[in-house]
Amino acid sequence: MLRKGIFLTASFLIASLGVVHAKDEGFNGKWVLDKASQQPPNAPVHLETKIKQDNSGVTIESTFAEPADGVVPLVYLGVLTTKMHLAPGGQVEQNAIGPFQMASKTDIDGTQMQTEWTAMVKGDAVQGHWTQRLSDDGKHMTWEIKETSTQGQHSEATLSFVRK
Repeated sequence: MLRKGIFLTASFLIASLGVVHAKDEGFNGKWVLDKASQQPPNAPVHLETKIKQDNSGVTIESTFAEPADGVVPLVYLGVLTTKMHLAPGGQVEQNAIGPFQMASKTDIDGTQMQTEWTAMVKGDAVQGHWTQRLSDDGKHMTWEIKETSTQGQHSEATLSFVRK
């Protein structure tokens, strides 16, 4: 009986460490689209994102399947890029997104990261806003995306990720 109690206690402690560890990691880690969540109909296929936060800011590296028609919806500008760097504290950061330049400002407040960005795409000024939120247990992240162009296009999407 004592062995069973020790085993159950040890099992609970090990499981609890995993929850605390995920929560304490913040945005750091590998994230994949959550197959159990409803995704937008035009969601990127096989999107995996690695986020690394350190003293220099936030580095996001992603892999994904290229769209079958070769056209990335404008709403995913910046989301579907192999590597980008975001500077926290509202500093402007420049990133090359394919043939385009993107300027962004990012603020991180605990379990929420907000990024305002602008880019010129084929002569059209495009503005966007990202909000990335962590779940209370740190195992899930949502990435809310808003994009507006001077030609009147407005799109929104929310992607749901699970920590891998």
